[in-house]
Amino acid sequence: MLNYLLRRLVSAFFALVGVSILAFCTTALVPGNPADVLLGTYASPERVREVTRALGLDKPLPERYLYWIRDALQGNLGESTLSHQPVTSLVFDSLRVTFELSLAASLLALLIAVPFGLFIGSKSNRWWTPHAMFGITIGMSVPGFVTGLVLIIVFSVKLGWFPPGGYIPISSDPVGNFRSMALPAVTLALWLAPPLTRFLRATTVGVMREDYVTTARSKGMSNRRLLARHVAPNAGIPMITYLGLQLGTLIGGAIVTEVIFALPGMGRLGLNAILDRDYPVVQGVVLVVAGGYIAVNLLIDLLYGVIDPRVRVS
Repeated sequence: MLNYLLRRLVSAFFALVGVSILAFCTTALVPGNPADVLLGTYASPERVREVTRALGLDKPLPERYLYWIRDALQGNLGESTLSHQPVTSLVFDSLRVTFELSLAASLLALLIAVPFGLFIGSKSNRWWTPHAMFGITIGMSVPGFVTGLVLIIVFSVKLGWFPPGGYIPISSDPVGNFRSMALPAVTLALWLAPPLTRFLRATTVGVMREDYVTTARSKGMSNRRLLARHVAPNAGIPMITYLGLQLGTLIGGAIVTEVIFALPGMGRLGLNAILDRDYPVVQGVVLVVAGGYIAVNLLIDLLYGVIDPRVRVS
């Protein structure tokens, strides 16, 4: 188990180094001078050169990267070129919103996908199974922004149950926080649940054909107990890996959801920074999101090794 842990940690370290280089270079090599954007079109060349030196943009690229990664390791991601606020505070204030949205949506998607996936997979020969799979395909085909707009029209405009946008921190008003996050979480969950259901259904069909399931069924074990004791644990092992792979998709869906519902999350922060060419904020968002993705997948790899001993010796 220790060797397995060390291999995963080394792999995660090199992945994070590669991501940091990519995050820095993709913004540093963009044509144009951020000082021109910051000062406007009427700034004098002398003033542009002065701001360029102040921002350290006149130094060689490798030297700039080493200074940036040194400060990042100390928790300093720089300063926004537009708002002049620390990037670290901007990123982590937005991260709390995105984390809350992603966690709520993931739990809700699992509550939908797990029972439906197990049930449809265990009844693969029924007449209604193709119709259920057709419904799942339709659910996967509907864009997240369409679902969000429909929910806003129905539950905000027509019924007035929830606000159409905005965010209220849970520390200031738990009820208001629930009302502000309900529609975004449902939107993201309905976008994530269909592929999870389809994957779990396919995995369940494969597990149901195993010999130990046939033996348990021949002994008279009920279908509900069979699913709980044999099918669900074995189908859940690849499901954990699939959830890790879906994290990137979840972040992408969160960006659209945050824009639709005006949530001050990471996706909206990164999108506004790209449009404003606020490169320090873009670098910080990319680094934190990629680092979180690597960390979650590392935890899933370790959990996979705990659940399945065959992984530890592979």
